[in-house]
Amino acid sequence: MAIQADSQPAARPARPSGVRHGVLGLLALAAASAYLTRHCIAVANTTIQKELQFTTEQMGWILSAFMVGYLAFQVPGGWLGTRLGPRWAFSLISLLWSLFNLWSARVYSYFPMLVSRVAFGAAQAGLVPIATLVINDWFPERRRGFSSASVETSMSIGGIVTMGLTAFLMQRLPWREVFGLYTWVGVAWAVIFYCYFRNHPRQHPWVNEAERDLIARPPFPSQPGVSHPDSGRSRPQSAAAGNLRPNPNPEVPATLLAGMIGSRSLWGICSQQFLRAAAYAVFVTWFPAYLEKSYGITPAQAGWFTVWPLAAAVTGLMAGGLLVDGLFARTGSKRISRSLVACFGIGAAGLLTLSALGATSAPLLVGLLSAGSLAGSFSGPPSWTATMDIAGRYSALLMAVMNMAGIAGALLMPIALGYLIGHIERTGGDWNLVLYLIAGTQLAAALCWLAVRPDQPLMKPAAGRDPAPLEA
Repeated sequence: MAIQADSQPAARPARPSGVRHGVLGLLALAAASAYLTRHCIAVANTTIQKELQFTTEQMGWILSAFMVGYLAFQVPGGWLGTRLGPRWAFSLISLLWSLFNLWSARVYSYFPMLVSRVAFGAAQAGLVPIATLVINDWFPERRRGFSSASVETSMSIGGIVTMGLTAFLMQRLPWREVFGLYTWVGVAWAVIFYCYFRNHPRQHPWVNEAERDLIARPPFPSQPGVSHPDSGRSRPQSAAAGNLRPNPNPEVPATLLAGMIGSRSLWGICSQQFLRAAAYAVFVTWFPAYLEKSYGITPAQAGWFTVWPLAAAVTGLMAGGLLVDGLFARTGSKRISRSLVACFGIGAAGLLTLSALGATSAPLLVGLLSAGSLAGSFSGPPSWTATMDIAGRYSALLMAVMNMAGIAGALLMPIALGYLIGHIERTGGDWNLVLYLIAGTQLAAALCWLAVRPDQPLMKPAAGRDPAPLEA
């Protein structure tokens, strides 16, 4: 009797389900939503001051109050994401910053406004650390550059859009109603994120096996001896509870702190972030006034010229993310794809700033500085990816530390520029001193990247011990 051959064709491998793309979209929307509520007060500045009869000095403190809360709660925000898991923590802080923004719209005196802005900054402090934790667990290592760049670009786009949208709405609505409308954006996002997101891909009912394998796959599976870094993707799930529960290790805090203090790479990343954020702060604080005073142009012209370097930064962030991933895929070297990309990018920005010393017109100056802004933004995605490479499962906490360094730079540069510009005006000094300050900051940031080794993780899991998983 003849044996009948199996005529059924071989099954095609399943395509990855693509839930991670929705996660990335939600992270981008969170960043845009945060900047919508963060920058709207800048547009309403004079309106609020006039209505509530604040002095200029009081308004300055109100505008700075956000950064006080934002700086102080970076590490607590990262801890919250690690302790509760991104699903609960991200939803919670979005609700909180939305409610605190509404609080700002309902006050009628100085001190409550000041306190509301400090609380608002504290609530938003967890945004970057928790987003880093999500990227670390939801995206393959070779795509972290693009993922990080997407979130950072959304912040820049959100800030630019906020300026125009708020100005448009305030021609039709009182500023309190505009703030109230923005509040609902964060509330709606929190509900959608909680319903859609899960702490880990294997917990999500829509993620198929192909997507889980894609996320957990080492960057170079064909090379022997290459293993996926400790990002927590291989954490076992509790069979009893069906959820991922914390497994606290009392030795970890002291060991982690010692590793952070002694890490040359972490010092390098934090130093470059401090300097890079200080250089960027010039364009969102004193740059319009610098153009008006040094070139004698109108405020409207100065405002338009200021858009150029900000738009160039958005372009540079996305291009930098693609370059980081492309070089990593081609070379397999984290130092080339992270450290060298950032070093050359911010270094080129410093050289372009120096080339603007001989600019004879505002458009030429702004063109050169915009080219520098584009090049300097190439260092944004490497800052995120190198931190994740070094930190592993502690990405949220170490990203909070790095972000604190950047916030400090963004706080101090406007103060330094205020004293410098005041000195130039009083003495009739050289306006090129401002450019020297910017260029020196950028070149110093480039040198900091020489100390960063993203191929050397801060901590490795002890033998025989699984990393502590997150909650569901």
